[in-house]
Amino acid sequence: MFTQLFGSFLLNKKLVTNEQLMDALNYQSLVRLKLGVLAVNAGYMTSEDINKVHDVQSKVDKKFGEIAIEMGFLDEEKVDKLLSSQKTGYLLLGQALVDKNYMTMKQFEEAINMYKKEHSLTSEQLQSVDNGDFNQIVSGFYSFDNLPGGEIYKNYFSLLFRNIVRFVDGSFIPKEKKPISNYKYQWMVTQNIFGNIGLDTYICGDDKAFIGFANKFAQENFTENDEYVQASLGEFLNQINGLFLVNMSNSNVELELTPQVVNNNGVITELSEAYCITVEFSFGEIDFIISKSN
Repeated sequence: MFTQLFGSFLLNKKLVTNEQLMDALNYQSLVRLKLGVLAVNAGYMTSEDINKVHDVQSKVDKKFGEIAIEMGFLDEEKVDKLLSSQKTGYLLLGQALVDKNYMTMKQFEEAINMYKKEHSLTSEQLQSVDNGDFNQIVSGFYSFDNLPGGEIYKNYFSLLFRNIVRFVDGSFIPKEKKPISNYKYQWMVTQNIFGNIGLDTYICGDDKAFIGFANKFAQENFTENDEYVQASLGEFLNQINGLFLVNMSNSNVELELTPQVVNNNGVITELSEAYCITVEFSFGEIDFIISKSN
């Protein structure tokens, strides 16, 4: 996830273009292997084992390696060995940018040093962030600390990004968060979280983005934005919100969910303490919105 956010940093500093960054992210995703693929290649797990772990991941907010250990497929020594065989994310992005002649290695090194200076990070801290502490990553890129409900929003977006990487696509560009009070949409899936706190959550996009997102998440080949595509977006939102409820319950905050609702061509008005983060994928842009329920 740090790779995607560092890529966005490069974009904001105008060190690369949008097209160059997306091309490099797609290129490096072909090289960086996920833990499950590495485990199968090493003979530690079968494809059926991988599917079982992914099924649990859709219900429990844990890393692949943690669940595989709990289920008896791997042990800590094997997980450490597999992780050590993965290439460091942001360095892999740098190599992709250099291979594509979008940056020189010197320019990339200068950008890394600029990022560390702006965020007061040591090389060791940078490595720790790159290893997957999503809460720390989101805190560093999106400042929620002084906002009403900031901790909840930070936890929600951290969970959202984790599951985009796990279940949708690791090649994306997250944009800056925007406070909003009204929002015009073409397509929207929404679900309310209620109980000790009240939150409204939304996924919005156009036809192309909805189809592309559904194809990645459902691993299908949809060609029209029909009820199956919309159901896939609804299922993803319900999955994220379900995991959020489990996490909040572990902190003794009990919440419930309303059914998902799909709407077309409208405006969301009078949003309260609402924030939108646009995520650009190869197939289009998706807006993720969370707000306090009125």
